[in-house]
Amino acid sequence: MSYLFECAIGPVQDFIATARRSRDLWYGSWMLSELSKAAALAIADNGGQLIFPAITQAADLAAAGKFNAPNKVVAVTNDSPSGMADMAQSAVQRRLHELRDDAFKPLTSEPLFDRALASRQIDDLVEFYWVSVPFNDDQGYAGARQMAEVLLSARKATRDFGPVSGAYIPKSSLDGVRESAIHEDAYPAPNVNDDEKQKKSKRLYESFRARPAERLSGVDVLKRLGASNSASFPSTSDMAARPFLKHVDSIKEQGSERLLNEIRSLFADSDIPDNETDGAVLFPSRLTELISDDDKRKEIADQLEKRLDTYAGSVRPQPYYALLVADGDNMGKAIDCLTSLPNAQKRHVELSLTLSQFAAQVKEFVEDRHQGALIYSGGDDIMAYLPLHTALDCAHELAEEFAKAMERFKTTDGASPTLSTGIVVAHHLEPLSDTLDLARSAEKAAKTVHGKHGLAITVSKRSGTDRTIKGNREQLKERLQKMVEWRRNGAISAGAAYELQGLDRVLGKSKLPKKAIIEETLRIIDRKRETGGGNQIGAEVRKAFEQWWIKDDKIELQELTLELIVASMFADAIDMAEGKLKEKTL
Repeated sequence: MSYLFECAIGPVQDFIATARRSRDLWYGSWMLSELSKAAALAIADNGGQLIFPAITQAADLAAAGKFNAPNKVVAVTNDSPSGMADMAQSAVQRRLHELRDDAFKPLTSEPLFDRALASRQIDDLVEFYWVSVPFNDDQGYAGARQMAEVLLSARKATRDFGPVSGAYIPKSSLDGVRESAIHEDAYPAPNVNDDEKQKKSKRLYESFRARPAERLSGVDVLKRLGASNSASFPSTSDMAARPFLKHVDSIKEQGSERLLNEIRSLFADSDIPDNETDGAVLFPSRLTELISDDDKRKEIADQLEKRLDTYAGSVRPQPYYALLVADGDNMGKAIDCLTSLPNAQKRHVELSLTLSQFAAQVKEFVEDRHQGALIYSGGDDIMAYLPLHTALDCAHELAEEFAKAMERFKTTDGASPTLSTGIVVAHHLEPLSDTLDLARSAEKAAKTVHGKHGLAITVSKRSGTDRTIKGNREQLKERLQKMVEWRRNGAISAGAAYELQGLDRVLGKSKLPKKAIIEETLRIIDRKRETGGGNQIGAEVRKAFEQWWIKDDKIELQELTLELIVASMFADAIDMAEGKLKEKTL
């Protein structure tokens, strides 16, 4: 008798989303992957045949950074499923304790850290669910898989609640649930003098990576101090600054490196650690967070402006970056189709192995080709930070590569899995939890696109309402590329889209013929054209609008104006990265 064994490690969404810094988000995803790897290794080492994640050798799972393991593990075993579950759960707990001990090692003699409380909170963190279904032959594998999926879903919905514990002490600033594991004496009191405030603030950050307004639970401290030997993870401010740094390099050879070194020298006597001096130091708005002394902050702000003037003239970094979230479409249908065929288990492994191979390539796409930072890549699930000037191209290339990889796997109606992508363009100072919620919503919107291959983009500016566009990835990208080109060559100005929004509000639901409305639309675009946008370009804009709005695509004017607004943000970022922003004003 064989058993199909499935286990899931959590919590996932809530744990990852409780993040104030980019590193919190990365570490939460990385840690869950490490726990899943530990479970998968234990299963493989004890005779289980891994189905998902599929690997060519166990060393692939153990290799740090090779790929992220999904939070669900599927395997076939001929031994006792309960024994397999015990071994997998024990491996998860051991790995969790290794990560905890590594993170808390610098705090061994820290009297203001409640290690016992922090350890209890971490021990209570992990959720481990498992199910098994017996089957006898290859034909029984498909039925066993479907039953296991139903049982695992039901088990995850059956929550275990332990007794409430903990004293009445301040709660975590990140999740608002767990108690702070840092004693209140570590924080500067409101009425202390500046020297004492600076001293305590510096020690608080050096010991716990916490700011004076942050209370951190043991789980939060684990996120801040864990994997200390890994490369520092870029901040959202650094990601927003990357088009500007490219701009500086286009003006002065190695200019960005020289500029950052000069700015870092300004912080030599301040309470900011060296590992915080990435692109965040280019934003005066970050100085309040980074420097507690008012006089020192004003002095550095003045010096910062002088250096920005020297290296970039009047151009300044724009405060927006992109968070990309992507997920595969029709994966369950493709697996159902495969497992209904002969050699079902082998076919399932082939699909899983293809997903693992794709996941291992994503880091190169995001970081090497598009100057982003990969947060997570496990199978068909991707999360990454990207600068605005590369976000569109990166999303397109990832979806193209995923489609190529999955082309040979079909659903019953002959379709192959695709990748739906949500992108949120957010301000670098907005709470990460809010930005992640917007990215998840954009991903869900992308999955509603008919036939999938969906792309949805939400622009969330600090002033004004959020704007979301969505559509078939190839068609939407083609339109956006044209609009970006028009914005960059002066065929359409930044203000044209907002004037068209006003036109749509007035005439959008009127009984006027569409031809009359489009004539007024094109008249506005022509009038708002920037210097250098000639008649030939105007004719191209007219032809494209007629195609999109009237002839073929039947896209409403309201949607086109939103796409113009989104395209303008990408166009300005590309201009900045190529050193051309000085030729026009925003």
